[in-house]
Amino acid sequence: MRVALSVAFACLLACVTTPPAAMPAQVSQPQSMATDPNRGFEAGSPLESRMGGAPDAIVRQLKDAGLPAPTTHVLSDVEMKKLSAAFAMLPPLHQRVLRDRLHSISFLDGLPNNALTSTVESGAPYKTFDIIIRAGVLNETISEIVTRKERTCFDAAGSPLNVSINAGNLDAIVYVLTHEASHIVDSSLDITSHEGAEDPAKDVAMTPFTKGIWINRITPIPRYDSPLLAGSRYRSHGKALPVAEAQALYASLSKSPFASLYGSSNWHDDFAELVTWYHLTQKLHQPYQIQLRDANKLIYTYEPMKSPLVTSRLCQIQRVYQESQVTPARC
Repeated sequence: MRVALSVAFACLLACVTTPPAAMPAQVSQPQSMATDPNRGFEAGSPLESRMGGAPDAIVRQLKDAGLPAPTTHVLSDVEMKKLSAAFAMLPPLHQRVLRDRLHSISFLDGLPNNALTSTVESGAPYKTFDIIIRAGVLNETISEIVTRKERTCFDAAGSPLNVSINAGNLDAIVYVLTHEASHIVDSSLDITSHEGAEDPAKDVAMTPFTKGIWINRITPIPRYDSPLLAGSRYRSHGKALPVAEAQALYASLSKSPFASLYGSSNWHDDFAELVTWYHLTQKLHQPYQIQLRDANKLIYTYEPMKSPLVTSRLCQIQRVYQESQVTPARC
């Protein structure tokens, strides 16, 4: 989840996500901050050295809302190895941008959601970012964390139906860090428009990634939307749907170019989810299957990264692998 600090608190308490858009054929390189004395860290320093406490503003907003204040989690040696491995697994562009743009990363016990990325309000000429992650992520697999999150979209009370996501057994921090780092890449390189963040429904300029997919930051074009998708919990006015509607919901998703329900909620998370699921399935060779079961019987499976509508957009994200000699395709 990527939010400006001014709106971070609203996103802490809701499932707000980012949208899909086509990556520019040519996009400016992240500007080096090596000579910026206000950045608060040494550009190019090891990413693990950016560990710190949560931004005071986030903790303060939680307290003001009457929620228990989260506490900073000190990583054990095993947890630090998991974090280091996750940094090493990031796409090349993500690693380079984070070396220049990551102000801090912190892990909190008691954070209400899995993670968020906020812009540092420093007045410096370069945007820098804080990543805040729920510490429990370090003890989960990707399958566990995405299944738990997806099940919040459904009311399964009294039903034998249940939704799960088979995404392999890699540590959940790999998914979370790739998603949050994708927000930093997006914001640093303007892959999706960040104008009008205070008014999500405001019409703003399209980018190659968003053109033909989105009307505005939170509204897909009618061809890729449906009443079920618009009413899902990840949307701004959505709610948990009866689990009996799960198959129809995923059938609607299969007619869209979004990599996940979460990615269908706004164009920032569209980009982050598309990159993350592509990276997990095609580079790290993990499965990605959305499954619906009736008791223990599998009755429906959807694999978004095999959808022609989704794969038709992959040429837009090849730039993140440019250091791996991947030549961007023409879309």
